[in-house]
Amino acid sequence: QHPCSVVPNKGTIMARLVLAVAMVSLLCLPGLAQHAPAPSHSTEPAEDSTEPAEDSKQPAEKEATAAPKPSKKELAKQALSRATEAHKEALEHADDAIKKLKAFVHLLDDHADAKTAAAGLEESAQKDVEKSAEDDENTFRSRLRTLVKSGSGGDSKEVAAAAKKANRAAKDVELSAGDDKAKAMRKQRNHIQKATKEEAHTLAREAREGAHAAVKAAHTLERAQRHAGVKEDIYERALDRNERIGEGMEDQAQDLQDKAEDKIERYFGTVEGRAEPLEDDAREEAAKHFAAERRAVRGVTKQAGEEAHKVRAAAKKAAAEAKAEAKAAKAKEASAEAEPTEAAPKEAKHGTKANDDTKAKHDTKANDDTKAKHDTKANDDT
Repeated sequence: QHPCSVVPNKGTIMARLVLAVAMVSLLCLPGLAQHAPAPSHSTEPAEDSTEPAEDSKQPAEKEATAAPKPSKKELAKQALSRATEAHKEALEHADDAIKKLKAFVHLLDDHADAKTAAAGLEESAQKDVEKSAEDDENTFRSRLRTLVKSGSGGDSKEVAAAAKKANRAAKDVELSAGDDKAKAMRKQRNHIQKATKEEAHTLAREAREGAHAAVKAAHTLERAQRHAGVKEDIYERALDRNERIGEGMEDQAQDLQDKAEDKIERYFGTVEGRAEPLEDDAREEAAKHFAAERRAVRGVTKQAGEEAHKVRAAAKKAAAEAKAEAKAAKAKEASAEAEPTEAAPKEAKHGTKANDDTKAKHDTKANDDTKAKHDTKANDDT
């Protein structure tokens, strides 16, 4: 029976598939193609093998289609090309960074004059404190109105407390219009100066890093030239030239940074000199406004105090009158209760007098009767 007439079983098919996949993987891995195992030409038949001819041809066909491994010379040439391109890009990047730093330093010469910059800072600071100053002014006016009404209660302590709050609100207005504005000007100036310095540092750092990368790329290029067989004097001269270029860029970046910092310090120093008188003017104007508000507080406090005094005097007078009326009413009531008691003794006295008169009359009559009887008897005797 011919081997090809035998139908392969399932296990044989799976074994062939695994072998094929393993061979393709080995051939596709870089650097391993040359180590790929040669196809087996063993005459020993595989277990349940039914297609020996096709099995022996498959690895040979894959070896024929695999890309040949490049030689060392070709690899060195490819590495040299990559190193040359990398060095070129590094130089271009470093050069662009140097140009940006130069442009930045040039812009520092084209800035606005210090007087205009100081005026801009004042305007910006005024906008920053405008809302808080308006709020403080409204608070002062509200407390001043409260002070005006404080005297209606007649309490001098309430007037004093309201005056204290009004004075504190006036001080807040002075601070927001004066000190706060001056602080806002300084804060903005320092912020802009700091941001300008940071920009100079960033550009200088990028330029130095680009130059350093160019030097590093020059050394990589030198090694690639050496491995590619370039003459020693050629790649050494190229390395020396490229190092000088890269190191020169690093030095240039540092010089430009120093120059930028010096210009920034001088410029903002001049701006500060122009801004300080404006800050002093803001404080002086705020102090005048504060003095006017303090005078208003004193005037209103005096009026409220007088009003409180009048209220207290009126209340005292009303209390005295009420007390007098109460005393009079009490006296009247006591007098009304005392009148019946005084009338009774008078009546008793009148009755006694009548009795006495009656008794006297009776006694007189009795005496007269006795005397008459006596006289009659005497006459009779006679």
